[in-house]
Amino acid sequence: MANINFDNNEELQSSPSLQQEEVATQAPSVVEYSQPSSYSSESNIGLSEIEMNDANKINVTIADTEAPLLMLFGPPSCGKTMTLIRLTRYLQKKGYTVAPIPSFRPSYDKNYRELCENFNAMINSSDAAKATSNVSFMLVEVLKEGRRICQILEAPGEYYFNPENPMADFPAYFNKIINMTSRKIWLFFLEPIWREEQDRRNYVKRIEMVKNRSRAHDKAIFVLNKIDKTNYVIAPGRVHRQQALQQVSFLYPNLFIPFRNTNPITSFFHQYNFDFVTMHTGDYVAAVDGTLTFQEGPEEYVAEFWKIIQRHIRG
Repeated sequence: MANINFDNNEELQSSPSLQQEEVATQAPSVVEYSQPSSYSSESNIGLSEIEMNDANKINVTIADTEAPLLMLFGPPSCGKTMTLIRLTRYLQKKGYTVAPIPSFRPSYDKNYRELCENFNAMINSSDAAKATSNVSFMLVEVLKEGRRICQILEAPGEYYFNPENPMADFPAYFNKIINMTSRKIWLFFLEPIWREEQDRRNYVKRIEMVKNRSRAHDKAIFVLNKIDKTNYVIAPGRVHRQQALQQVSFLYPNLFIPFRNTNPITSFFHQYNFDFVTMHTGDYVAAVDGTLTFQEGPEEYVAEFWKIIQRHIRG
């Protein structure tokens, strides 16, 4: 099934829920950036104990400002990590090299160094819980024939949006990254069944904050994850996309408003500047001992996912 073409999407353009105007939310203030003074080997997510207690002390470095940066953005448990794992497996099978970037974290971070050394083992583990707990704060690169195609940042969802504290400032490391001039591709994760209406509205405002701080060359992709939990699936990789997109506009009111195309010329051809993709990473089966085993979902989903990303990488 072809990608949704937003340029000619009459249903999207005529949807009443997409025509509402929303008052812009003020972007959070930038907080000071500092380096942690100690490291604890007890951390299992590549962060020191101090950093786990205070996200504003997280120290990161993204040296390459030329390769596009894919930002996996979403609340806790939205499927970002498993999407990265599924995408990594797919790309490796297609001849790409996917590997963590060691310089992302300081040299004293022994846990991150271990994550880098054991990345492939964790990616290929069938233990879903173990994989997601380990691969939760990492910068990876995607290479083809030695050339870096893009970088992908995965970070704990609570640093992006915590439903219990929806208007909290973004942590310092996030401000540092978003203020970089490198081209970013934002992948905003959505779920068809997620919490209460107020939580979803708060998440929409959070996304708007990001959009207001984005540069003109940045791109946006909305990822409707867990599509297998809906009635929109026709067959593996085949989805009633228009209906799924319409449902998203109902569940997340005003989500698309900040992405309206304001160019008087190009807006005649397409009203919104974003892409939309559905995702099914895989299935999770509980063993007798309670361990969740991850089984890959249909390849058609991740193939379409990467196809859309590639289009934005090329610009």
